[in-house]
Amino acid sequence: MNYSFKSGYYKEGNRTFIKIPFNVWEVCGKKGNLPAKVVIDEAAFECKLIPKGKGEYAIPINKDVFNKLDTGSAFDVNFTLLEQLARINHDSPYNEENPIRNIDSISYLKQPSDGYCGQACLAMLAGVSVDEVVRIMKSRKWQASISKVLETLDYFGFSYRKPVYTQGKKVQFPKCCIINVRSCPKNHLLVYFNGTFYDPTFGIANDYQYENIINYIEIIAAQ
Repeated sequence: MNYSFKSGYYKEGNRTFIKIPFNVWEVCGKKGNLPAKVVIDEAAFECKLIPKGKGEYAIPINKDVFNKLDTGSAFDVNFTLLEQLARINHDSPYNEENPIRNIDSISYLKQPSDGYCGQACLAMLAGVSVDEVVRIMKSRKWQASISKVLETLDYFGFSYRKPVYTQGKKVQFPKCCIINVRSCPKNHLLVYFNGTFYDPTFGIANDYQYENIINYIEIIAAQ
């Protein structure tokens, strides 16, 4: 079912939202973080509606969408609830039986600028350019969340295990993994392969500051 209304926007910190002017629990009959297809004026995108309590919800608007809008007037907004958001890997030519490549080596790639470490890590694993990963993920600076990283691993046909939390201790890493490191302003990702750390910011190293490591995700390359 399609739900329509007119509304302006509001800010919370660095984020932009549109408040849904009705009780979503009562009107839509659903609760929780609700996946939806949203159209604001002529800008269409998918997102999860964010609950604010007692049936009040807001629509998050990313910067790319917001820049397309005429902020001088109220928006025409409509949304349709979805069973799930379209995943990055929904039209992938790869799968676990036919991954993009067998990871038997890593060619180092430096991230083009701050905020692209996740994309650079995936590009090193897949053997493609950072620009190609950005295109597949549809995620730019600071947008490579762990969930999107996992979806992109699915796209490339790489199998992987759940994150392992190291609690700052020195551990024996598996042959290939993505490492999540505590950093500012966002956490930082790098690749570990066969005894070597490939950091998209700082380069190649044979050791790392283990106390800064949060967790790692083992990548299981096809044999």
